[in-house]
Amino acid sequence: MFDDTLDVFDGVQQHILTLGKALRERGHHVEYLVGQTAHPPVSGVHSMSRNMMVSFNGNRMRIPLLAPVRGIRKVLDEGRFDVLHVQAPYSPLMAGRVIKRADPGTGLVATYHIAPTGTMQLKGGQVLGRINAGSHRRIDQVISVSKVAADYARTTAGVESRIIPNPIDVAAIRANRDRAGTESIDRLHGQGPHLVFLGRFVARKGADLLIEAIAQGERRGILPEGLHLTMAGKGPLLERCRQRAQDLATPIDFPGFVTESDKPALLASADLAVFPSTGGESFGIVLLEAMASGAGVILAGDNPGYRSTLQDDEEALVRVNDPQTPIILAERIARVFGNPDWARGIHRRQTALLSRYDVHSVADQVEEVYEQAIQDRFIR
Repeated sequence: MFDDTLDVFDGVQQHILTLGKALRERGHHVEYLVGQTAHPPVSGVHSMSRNMMVSFNGNRMRIPLLAPVRGIRKVLDEGRFDVLHVQAPYSPLMAGRVIKRADPGTGLVATYHIAPTGTMQLKGGQVLGRINAGSHRRIDQVISVSKVAADYARTTAGVESRIIPNPIDVAAIRANRDRAGTESIDRLHGQGPHLVFLGRFVARKGADLLIEAIAQGERRGILPEGLHLTMAGKGPLLERCRQRAQDLATPIDFPGFVTESDKPALLASADLAVFPSTGGESFGIVLLEAMASGAGVILAGDNPGYRSTLQDDEEALVRVNDPQTPIILAERIARVFGNPDWARGIHRRQTALLSRYDVHSVADQVEEVYEQAIQDRFIR
């Protein structure tokens, strides 16, 4: 259950669809109770409410308008669900209304995804927690995708949670990469060392930090010969980054939005993938996508979500929110290309992380939580 739409494929949507696919493959019947969705990507999708667009946590997102009770009752009566799994924090206007009308025998599970970017977002979460206090008492088991998300759940809803990471489908990512073929990957790589950034062009994702790091590296003469960049994605800062890149000697290509099916080939073409996000990350799915695709080395901004995903690997994490960040990042980029043994060590550690986050491992843990939630209902 998710208040937002499935018409886009952001982090939470990816979590839902990746996990849902794995559960269906295991023989479970899975349905999706979501906000307004015009083009369902899978079967079993129920649009429970209309949505409106708002800004929150540095992102543009959709929130539901009041979900009709009649539609809620119809879906619940027909579904006769053993478990309802809500993505949290949730709105009292849709998911909260569904929770309150769930059958007493239905197990309720919530997964927290959010990492607030500041005091305002945290206080807003606390207000929402008080509004949802009544419905949240109905929830049997709580999951968080990382420690920072668990801290948010504790602070805003007063609940403890089990940390189970976001899943990625390693086999599917590699299959998409292999379908692209080595010729396509080689073309994307081009001549010379290739650095890739993939993400939204908004301030907290750090695209401007990366461009400034390249500028600093050029001034110091520490960048490898032939280095070129691909910076893929779209967003309000894209044009500014394009203009800034014109002042650099290092070639930077801006291909715009990259589809999910094309993403693995682009990441596989990267000798180095850099994601210098400054905050607001509860997890780092894009880091894992780069690893699964076969990128050489991943460097990430040292925010709590990315630090959790990389298991505190200091050599792969770059200090952010510091005036020296561009210089630090430039030096780290230079070290990746100047010290192959060091870079291979990072690559080995990052590849070893994939089994921890693969959807089959995550689905095992989620099934355990579902079983406990159903048991909790019987006990009560």
